[in-house]
Amino acid sequence: MMKAADWPNSGPRLAGARSRLRAFRSGIASKPIGGGLLALALLSGCAARGEIDRFSTVRDVAPREAFVLPAAGGPSIVGVLEQRYSNGVEQEIVLSGGGGAAGQNRMRVQFIGPVDASTSGRTALSERSLARADIAGELRQEFPGVAMRRSALYVQNRYGPFGYATGQVGGTTCLYAWQRLSGTDHATLILRPRGIINLRLRQCEAGASEAQLLATLYGLGVNAFLNHFSWMPYGDPPSPSPTLGQGGAPVYPEPLLPASAGTAPAAPVSEPAPPPRAHRAAPRAAVRSVPRLQPAPPAALEPLPQPVGPPVPPPPGVTSLDAAGVSAALVPAPPGTASPAATPARPVVAPPAICADGRLMGASGC
Repeated sequence: MMKAADWPNSGPRLAGARSRLRAFRSGIASKPIGGGLLALALLSGCAARGEIDRFSTVRDVAPREAFVLPAAGGPSIVGVLEQRYSNGVEQEIVLSGGGGAAGQNRMRVQFIGPVDASTSGRTALSERSLARADIAGELRQEFPGVAMRRSALYVQNRYGPFGYATGQVGGTTCLYAWQRLSGTDHATLILRPRGIINLRLRQCEAGASEAQLLATLYGLGVNAFLNHFSWMPYGDPPSPSPTLGQGGAPVYPEPLLPASAGTAPAAPVSEPAPPPRAHRAAPRAAVRSVPRLQPAPPAALEPLPQPVGPPVPPPPGVTSLDAAGVSAALVPAPPGTASPAATPARPVVAPPAICADGRLMGASGC
């Protein structure tokens, strides 16, 4: 067996190996704290509790966090479902109502632009412009079997133009509207405003008119934005009137009537008449029936007593005079009745009494 002394230059090599081994052992012994920390870190990693996560990218948010809100008095928000994509966020806003049509009243809003990559999804939203074939497919999907008629009128709300289609499902009127807001395309490539808002509205109401359903779209308000310097889906702001600041173009605080309307004073507003007070009807007293008094029959005229004394010849011109004539001459006829004689009767004058010797009878007799 060969000894270490037999190797050439074996002494220096063995000395170097021994020194390195001693240095390694001293290094481990001099760092007990570092090894303990490493062991503790490994143990804590095994005992840590992880948070529950979901595979779905759809989550329920509060109605106040909806991207678009209806106007006051419009349909209320029932619920909001939010889904994130790699280039934007989409919300499905469920509205109240629905009438007798199948499906829910809802809005689908897409915000497309620079989003946070750490919270975004894997798929991307379409950024291309709308096509007529796309709208036709959406109408067939939302209203299967319903003849939806697209309007050829130009309409716009506060954010720009939009299109819509209407149809009837029994006594229910349905509206489907679409709108796209995008930034300008004539800016530079680096500082080009980015941002797209896609909006869809599906609304059905029993007995509602087309104008009533369109009022919902006119009253919508955007309630959110993407916090990025390039987010500008509304385009350039409108320029002021060209007559602003020039002479001959007065500006009034309120719009005035046109010149053709004349300057006739407004009709005075009459105060509305107070409503009539309800009077309580007084109880009607019981009316006793009073028998009507019949007029008494006229009393029968008593006949005049017969004259006493010698018969007196009638006056000249009178042929005869009976008791009935005397009665008619003394008793006037009642008013309104004709007299039996054509001429009024004259009073009867008794002739003077004559004695036997031819003399007139005096007061003391013959």
